[in-house]
Amino acid sequence: MKGFQRSYNRSALFFAAFLIGLLVKYNTIILRVFAVWSAGGVLTRNLVMIIVAIVLIRPLIARRGGRIGVLAFAAVYTGVFFANFWYNRYFGNYLSIAELTTGEGYNPTGVILRHIMRPTDLLYLADVVIMSVTLGWKRQHAVFGAGMNTREKIRRAKTAAIALLTAALILVSQVFISNLRFGGMRPLELYHESTPAFVSVYGFLPLYVAELVARDGGVPVADVPEQPEPLAPGELSGKPLVDDRSNVIVVQVESLDKKLIDYRHNGREVTPFVNSLKERSLYGTNFYAQHVNGSFDADFSLLTGLYPVNRHYSFRENDMTQFPSLVEILNDAGYETIALHGNVGEFFYRHQAYPELGFDRFYSRPDFDESRKRYYIEGGYLGINDYDFLYQSVELIEQAEEPFFAYLITVTSHTPFSFYPAEYTIPEFESLSRPLVRDFFNSIYFVDRSLEMFFNALERRGLTENTLFVIYSDHESAIDTPEYSSSVNFVVHRNVKEPEHIPLIIKHPDLEPGLIEKTGTITDLAPTILDFLGFPERPPEFAGFSLLEPEEAPVLFIHELPQVLYRNQLFVAELGELNRIGYIENRQADVVLSPEAQNGVIETIRYHREIMNARRRHAD
Repeated sequence: MKGFQRSYNRSALFFAAFLIGLLVKYNTIILRVFAVWSAGGVLTRNLVMIIVAIVLIRPLIARRGGRIGVLAFAAVYTGVFFANFWYNRYFGNYLSIAELTTGEGYNPTGVILRHIMRPTDLLYLADVVIMSVTLGWKRQHAVFGAGMNTREKIRRAKTAAIALLTAALILVSQVFISNLRFGGMRPLELYHESTPAFVSVYGFLPLYVAELVARDGGVPVADVPEQPEPLAPGELSGKPLVDDRSNVIVVQVESLDKKLIDYRHNGREVTPFVNSLKERSLYGTNFYAQHVNGSFDADFSLLTGLYPVNRHYSFRENDMTQFPSLVEILNDAGYETIALHGNVGEFFYRHQAYPELGFDRFYSRPDFDESRKRYYIEGGYLGINDYDFLYQSVELIEQAEEPFFAYLITVTSHTPFSFYPAEYTIPEFESLSRPLVRDFFNSIYFVDRSLEMFFNALERRGLTENTLFVIYSDHESAIDTPEYSSSVNFVVHRNVKEPEHIPLIIKHPDLEPGLIEKTGTITDLAPTILDFLGFPERPPEFAGFSLLEPEEAPVLFIHELPQVLYRNQLFVAELGELNRIGYIENRQADVVLSPEAQNGVIETIRYHREIMNARRRHAD
């Protein structure tokens, strides 16, 4: 009898751990990753899962083979949970099939363990641990339903059938009522319109089925609607603010937070050279990254003047010749155009995208002489360290025929921030208790010194006298610790990936130092560069606007739940409407977009998603 009771208790504990773990993880994904707002739908699905678990799962765990199967399911589900939970923490989206099949591998274990994972995340493993411990007994003392006569078995089977039928009716009713609430759209229409709404109606796992179906059939280019009216006038002055034959050097710095500018720890500046450069330049105080899928979103935004969209690896999936290109515009104006990156050309598919965008030459890792490196760093999977990359880039830039456009991308300060020389371990930063923050500061300090060397080398060669420099970051470092947090303090009441505040420095001998206070993003850099050079008009295909124009325009971030930043207020676009969800701390204001402006934002988001889906590399 004692053995029976012990076996029954273990079985009950196994089942309770499974059910509680399933519900906790499911609701965390639904509420945190997808930010669904349909409380009725969430509660209904919880009820259905409880009924199904009691009727179908509970009998299985009476036997060891059934417990092994249930444990295997729980382990796989936990893996899916963590993949989405951690991906959402960093990117603000769910882990889509597009990311799984086209993403770049860059030491994900190190990034997860050092940067993304938090100790409290281990609590989500409690159910699997308990189930593993209670799995261990081999002798079977109790079998669910053992000893029952035929009549009792029939009665229980009928009860189970009624319970499952009830669950099915509840689920179907919930889907029907929820879908009516969201306009009665077909599943794929709702999927394209709003993934939170889709998950509210159909749940989380069907989302992957919808993505597979949607990816199989793209929209023909001819069916893409006309480009909507621009969100602001977007006129260029047509008068050059610098020599109209100026060289242009753009440096995209990895993970440089706006917060680091003028930041000190123990009296030591983290970016002393960039700080001094800022004082001699135009400095953008309200500038934001485009970081929806990965770092390549910054490249895409700068070079095309468009917005990247969620679940889309543009450089891999799209033929870049079909998009507007800052490179081609400068080519037509007589510029030699070169791109330089210390990693291999295949990283993020730049080797095929850059030639299509019009670059005359793309210098990648094989073009840099490893034997001339000053710093040898273990685990250099990211490419050439920034000092040696920038040092040799000076020589490659010097070979270009003027005027030239040179686009450089740094890598040293990439998460997990351990890719810097040991001699750049700064004593003042050693008091930081968290290795992640300490390494981040050290790596950024090394990048800062590398940039100083780069500018000095260009100056010695006379390449700064008639050159427009543009320096910004691809995204924030995404660090959030008590010692240091990278983000601007937004006040929000929805779980969203908040806009990432990055620095913008623009320098030319003809420009007086000052501030650019207009809110903008990397998508606005292409028209801004053209405005400085005196081009007469903004290409109509560009979605961005010159930062030199005073009129504020809504700034878009086309995540799964698209965001709109306008006059320091944060909105989300849901089912054809804009809803305010927050604001920058201490900047709350009663800001309302007109119906015409709201419609323009919604149409712009739809347009960008549709042109990305239509202009695929292998589309018919």
